[in-house]
Amino acid sequence: MESIDAAALLELKFMLESSIDLQFQAWMALSFAVIVASYTAREDLIFKVRIVVAIIYAMSAYALFARWMTEIVRINEIDEILLSRDLALLPVWYAPQARIMTYLFGSFLTVGSVFYFSINTVKNADIDA
Repeated sequence: MESIDAAALLELKFMLESSIDLQFQAWMALSFAVIVASYTAREDLIFKVRIVVAIIYAMSAYALFARWMTEIVRINEIDEILLSRDLALLPVWYAPQARIMTYLFGSFLTVGSVFYFSINTVKNADIDA
């Protein structure tokens, strides 16, 4: 990458950052879909199916997270090259941290909701009986 001109490096960096944003949006859509599906099917899903749903969701969320990390490594490499050429962009410090915190909290919340709705259904069934 050392031979690539600065404009191409900046464009590549912006493309990588855009890709991370799209993957974050995909994670959000996946999370909301799992929450809504587990709430909608709360009376019909047996516990084993909930475990499978939670595992598949966790694996998908991890795959997205691993992809983010590889793209962040590439962005850091580009930043180092730009810095060696005396071109440094000031990073937006709060964006990556906020995204990671949202991702972690949202992932735990999503997996928890898969099981919470089944517990809530059992309690309501006991009250109705």
